[in-house]
Amino acid sequence: MIFHGRYRYNNGAYRPFLTAYVLSADNRWMKYSFLIDTGADETFFHYRSINILGIDTSQLEILDDVGGVGRYSIPYFHWNTEMKLISPEGTKIFGGEVNVFLDPHATDVPLLGRDVLDTFVA
Repeated sequence: MIFHGRYRYNNGAYRPFLTAYVLSADNRWMKYSFLIDTGADETFFHYRSINILGIDTSQLEILDDVGGVGRYSIPYFHWNTEMKLISPEGTKIFGGEVNVFLDPHATDVPLLGRDVLDTFVA
């Protein structure tokens, strides 16, 4: 399958983005524009996703063992959901854990990491 992304001007540079749909807590597919981040081990959603996806954070385990280039810990949590990618050849749905940042300053765009990207053969 070939998925068509686009380069979007973001923070002073053109960066690769891919549209995907994420299953919300109330079973609606929500459209997201992900930054393709081959340096990220895992996929991360921005803080605003808590409200967008209707995530109940009251019983979640908070983690802080992730850091980017700045090497500082950023609080986040795991959340089970599904992601859907659509191409002219069909649809691919992934299920499993994704991560959601609790710091509103961690990122302003969701990051599509290698946990999803590695399921494809180049």
